[in-house]
Amino acid sequence: MGKADMMGVATKAIAGCFALAAFSVAVIAGLASDNTAASILTRALFAMVACYPVGLLVGFVCRHVIEQHFGEPPEPSDETGTVSGPAEQSAESAEKAEDVIVV
Repeated sequence: MGKADMMGVATKAIAGCFALAAFSVAVIAGLASDNTAASILTRALFAMVACYPVGLLVGFVCRHVIEQHFGEPPEPSDETGTVSGPAEQSAESAEKAEDVIVV
């Protein structure tokens, strides 16, 4: 099972958890308000169906964030093979900008 397969499984698992949580909350709320069994189950099923796509959306967002965080490592910026940090990169950009701007 590859990395992409595991991410798809995680997205579907998040969606399933959202759906089951919605179902559980709807059943408990229905029982607490003394509704009929048919009414409780109907509303719980609607809640489950409505929350599954929300869970998929959250799963896709989490997948995107994880892929961005653990994506490709930064490219070495100089001959020594070291990676320059953001401060060094902004200092280099400022020097290049000063060379371009002539007052």
